[in-house]
Amino acid sequence: MKNYRQWTRIFLCYFWLFIPAFSLANEIIINRLDISPETTSSKRAKIGVALSGGGARGLAHVGVLQALEELRIPVDYIAGTSMGSIVGGLYAIGLTAEELTDLAAEQIQWTTLLDNQIERSSLAYREKQNQQRFLELELGYSQNGFSVPSGFINAQELLAELIMLTDGIHIDFKQLPIPFAAVATDLNAAKPYLLEQGDLAMALRASMAVPFAFSPVEIDGKLLVDGGILNNIPVDVVRDMGANIVIAINIETPLSQLAANSSFISVTEQTIYAALLRNSQEALQKADVVVMPNLEGFTSTDFVKAKALMAAGYQAIMDKAALLQLLSLSPADYAAHLAQRQQKKPDLHQVIKPSFIEFTGQQRTPNDVLEKQVNHLLDKPLDSSELKTVLNRLMTFKDLTQVSYRVVQRNGESGLIFDVQEKSWGPNYFRFGLNAATTFDDKIEFTALLRHERLNIGDFSGEWINEFTIGGDYQYYTEYYQPLMINQRFFLKPYGKIGRYFKDGYEAHQLIGEYDLRRWQLGVDIGMNIDNVAQVLTGLRYQDLTARLRVGNSPDLHVGNTQQAGWHLRFDYDDLDHRVFAKEGSQLHFHAVAYDDAIAGDLDYHKLVFYGRHHWPINERRVLFSEITLGTFLKSDPPFYDRFSIGGSDGLAGFSTHEISGQHAMLLRFGGILNPPFLSEYLPGEVRLLSLIHAGNVWDNYKEISLNDLRYGGSIALLWDTRLGAVFAGMGYTKGGDIRFFLNLGNLYLRGFEFDG
Repeated sequence: MKNYRQWTRIFLCYFWLFIPAFSLANEIIINRLDISPETTSSKRAKIGVALSGGGARGLAHVGVLQALEELRIPVDYIAGTSMGSIVGGLYAIGLTAEELTDLAAEQIQWTTLLDNQIERSSLAYREKQNQQRFLELELGYSQNGFSVPSGFINAQELLAELIMLTDGIHIDFKQLPIPFAAVATDLNAAKPYLLEQGDLAMALRASMAVPFAFSPVEIDGKLLVDGGILNNIPVDVVRDMGANIVIAINIETPLSQLAANSSFISVTEQTIYAALLRNSQEALQKADVVVMPNLEGFTSTDFVKAKALMAAGYQAIMDKAALLQLLSLSPADYAAHLAQRQQKKPDLHQVIKPSFIEFTGQQRTPNDVLEKQVNHLLDKPLDSSELKTVLNRLMTFKDLTQVSYRVVQRNGESGLIFDVQEKSWGPNYFRFGLNAATTFDDKIEFTALLRHERLNIGDFSGEWINEFTIGGDYQYYTEYYQPLMINQRFFLKPYGKIGRYFKDGYEAHQLIGEYDLRRWQLGVDIGMNIDNVAQVLTGLRYQDLTARLRVGNSPDLHVGNTQQAGWHLRFDYDDLDHRVFAKEGSQLHFHAVAYDDAIAGDLDYHKLVFYGRHHWPINERRVLFSEITLGTFLKSDPPFYDRFSIGGSDGLAGFSTHEISGQHAMLLRFGGILNPPFLSEYLPGEVRLLSLIHAGNVWDNYKEISLNDLRYGGSIALLWDTRLGAVFAGMGYTKGGDIRFFLNLGNLYLRGFEFDG
C-alpha cells in the first residue's frame, strides 16, 4: 500500500510539473493528493465527492457518478449543495447512476416539480375554475398586516417527489450506504448549516431553497435557505467526514463579461454572483481533484436538456480516464465495495398499513376536516407513490403551504403523522386576475379582478369570498360558501352582486346601439360536490336590472327597469388534466334558469345552455379536441340584452363578439393542439399551436333552426402560458364575416359563448 501511494504521488507530481496546460484548459485540475500513511489507517485512501449547486446544470453530476462507477472508483463519502445535494442524497441511499439517469431524463417531470401549481387532478372542483381566472401571485393579511409568501414557489411538488424517492426516511445520514451530508445556509446566523440526520427529503429541500424562488425551510429552529450562498462546493465538509482524497465537481455558471454600459440590474446580479464565486474559488483550492464539465450554453433552468447535461458530466470524467484510473479498484475489490454498500441500503418503498393517522402543525384548519380526507387509509397497504398522491390531495386545502409525513412506531403498531405548515400570510388572502382582448378594430376590452378569500370559518371550513371587477365592466360579488358536513360534500351558498355592464346591440350585423346595464342580484344555492370533478346546485335568485342606451336609440333595444325572480339548476363537470394545455379529459356544463312573474318581477322566460368539450391525445405532441355549445330560450321571449352571442375569438371568429346574436344558438368546433419543439427555444414556458374549424349560427324562432343555415370557418392561433395568464393570438374567418385578427390575455379560450344567467 505504501508503494502504491509513493508511485501515485510521483506520477501526479510529474503530470503537474511537465504538463501545466492541463490544469488551465481542461475539465480536471489536480491540486494535491495527501494520502500519506498518517492520514488513514484503512487498506486504501478514502475518496469523497463534493457536488456543487447550479440548478439544472447539476444534472451533470449524474453523468460524473456514472463515469466513476464505470472506472471502478469508489465513493466513500458524499456531500452536496442545492442540486448537488439532491443528486448526492439519492445516490447515497443506494440508487445507482443508471437509476438516477432514468429518473432525471424519463421519470421526473421537472417543469411540474418546479411549478406552484398543484396537480390538477387533485384540486377541488371550485379551485379548478379559479385556477383559470387568477394569477399565481397571492397577497395575505393577518393581525400583523399585509404580507406576501417568502418565495415565489413553495416547492410542495418537489418535496412530495423527494419524500417518495427517499421513502420519507428519518435516519442518521452517516448510516446510509454512502455517508452523506447536505449543506444549507442558516439565514439568521449567517453561516453554513450542515444537515447530517433526520428527514432526508426535508434536508434536500432545505439545501436548494434558493432565496426569492423557493420558500425557506425551518429545521431544528433554524431558518434555512440554499447552501450555495455560503458554501456551494462543500469540500471542507467531505474532508471533515473522513475523506483523504476529495473530488470536487464544479458546475457553477461562470461570470458573464459586462460592458461599461451594462444595466444596473446586470451589474447588481454580477456583483452578488462575484461574491458567491469567491467562496467557491477558496473551496476548490482545498480539493485534491477538481472536475469542471464543459457546460457552455447550458443554464440553471435547462432541465429539459437533462440527457445532454448528464452526457457532459460523463464525458468530463472519461476524457481523463487514464489519470483517474490511479484511483480505481480491481474488479474484485470494487465488487466487494458495492456489496458492502448494498448491505447498508435502507428498505425503500416499503408498504405500510397505518393503524393510526395524526396531524400536527395546523392552527386554523380543523383537524376533523383533515382527518376526514385520510381516514379511509387506515389499515390499507400504502407505498410511497400512493402517499405522494395523498400529500397532493391535502395540499388542495388553500390555507396550507406544505405537507409532509413520517412513519412512526407506537406500541408495536405503524402509523402516519402528517406535518402540516399553514401559510404565514393568512388567513385572509387576495388574488389577482387580468383579462384583455382585442380584434384590432375600435375596441380593446380590459378587465382586472381582485378576489378576497377568508378561509376556514367555523368547524367545517367555510369561506367568505369577495370579488371586485373593474375595466370594461364593473362588479362587486360576495358569497359565503358553507359546507354542511365534515366531508364537505353538501354546501349552502348565499350570494349577492351589484354591477354595471356594457353590451353592444346588433341587428343584421349592424351596430344599432350600446347598452348600459345596471344590476343587483341576491340568491341562495344549495349544492353537492361529486368527488373533485363535478358539482350540482340549485337555488332561488332575485334581481333588479335597469337597461339604458349609452349609444343609439333603436326601438328594437329594450330599455327600462325590470325585476326578475326565479330559480336555477346547474351541473358542472371537469376532469381535464391541465388548466390550459389539456391532453385528455372532458368538461360539461348545463344551466337552466326560469324567471317567473308569478313569483315576483316583470319578466317570464326560460333559458337553457349546454356546453361539452373533450380532449384526447394522438401522441406526445398532438392533441385533438371537440366542442359543442347549445343555447335556447325555448318558446319564451327574453329581453334583447340577454340574447346569446357567438361571435369573437372563442366563437365564430369572423364576427365581432356581439355581432351575431339570437334567441337560439349552436356552435360546433373541432381542432388540434400541436406542441412543436422549436417554439420553446424562442418563448419561455409552454407554447402551443392551435388550429380549429367551426360551424354555428343563431336563430330568433325555434321553427327556423336548421343545420343548413350553419356558418362555417376556422382559426389558427398561438397559445402561450405566461405568468400573466394565457396569451391567445391568431386569426380567424367565418363565411359571411371577415378575416379577423385577435389577441387575448388571460381570457378563458375554447369556451363557446359565456352564460351568466
